[in-house]
Amino acid sequence: MSVRPNLSALVLCLLTLHGLGIAQLKNQETPAATPPNIATTDTDEPSDTPDILALEAADDHGLNAGIAISSLHDSITGWATLATPVIGYSFNGHFNVDATVPIYFYRLAESLSSKPKPDARLVVQRAELGDVVLGLHSAFSPKLTDYELTGLVAAPTGDEIYGLTSGRVTFDINNHFERSFGRITPSIEIGMGNSSTLANRLVTKNYTSLGPLAHFQVGLGTNLIHNISFESDAYEQLPVGDQKIYGPSRHGKATIVTGHNITEDNGFTNSLDIPLDRHTTFTTYYSRSLRIHTDTVAVGISYILRGTPSPDPPDTPLDDLFP
Repeated sequence: MSVRPNLSALVLCLLTLHGLGIAQLKNQETPAATPPNIATTDTDEPSDTPDILALEAADDHGLNAGIAISSLHDSITGWATLATPVIGYSFNGHFNVDATVPIYFYRLAESLSSKPKPDARLVVQRAELGDVVLGLHSAFSPKLTDYELTGLVAAPTGDEIYGLTSGRVTFDINNHFERSFGRITPSIEIGMGNSSTLANRLVTKNYTSLGPLAHFQVGLGTNLIHNISFESDAYEQLPVGDQKIYGPSRHGKATIVTGHNITEDNGFTNSLDIPLDRHTTFTTYYSRSLRIHTDTVAVGISYILRGTPSPDPPDTPLDDLFP
């Protein structure tokens, strides 16, 4: 089967979904209340923003910044500690842009040796950069559902020697739909791109891939007491055509595994957000890959410079605390 027709069909599908959301918005009368900003959620609804750190200015317009510091454990490579600074600009209640880069303070990586000793298969790495990710987000509220379109572009700034980047510019386009019913918010996502690193960004992956793929996700979020939010998601990642997974370099060349289904993945993720004040949120998640048979657990604290203006602790939009 040719890859090009499949990609064309995926692009057409995503553009059609975006067009439907805009058409519903144009046919709708202007509501009395201000539409929700793409980087915030109402205090009665759980946060469900598919970004690492969703930023907004207090008046829905202007510059903002934040940082997330997290510690995570992967069942294959063990512990890692990283910081994720982000800076963003909100144009209005519908559009904003942001840029972020993960900084690994500590992580365990596969040895560069072609024949490592049994007790030296993993080596300690410190002060490593990942790829810089630029994001453009647009959000609308037609009659039936809230809709958000996210476009991401990653620049290859990561450590190529240890497989933190593919050495290529990568992209991802994601469509997010959700609708709240009281404290319950079901959601669905449909997207495509050319790197698994940009799909399901809540979970930090221990590999970098390059190749066209489609990704899907269904979830259910609920708002608990004191604006604490819990969300459970099931995801599917389907490769389209040839895929490459990049690993540590050996003999001056990156280790590359090529195949058709090597990046296919599915599983579930459970996350819990506990806002401590209008600037700070504690977040934890557990993710299980059913296909790769890996488990990832993470905890972290995030801080947003310009928090939401509310006398009570709001639901700070930090569902995707981790890269």
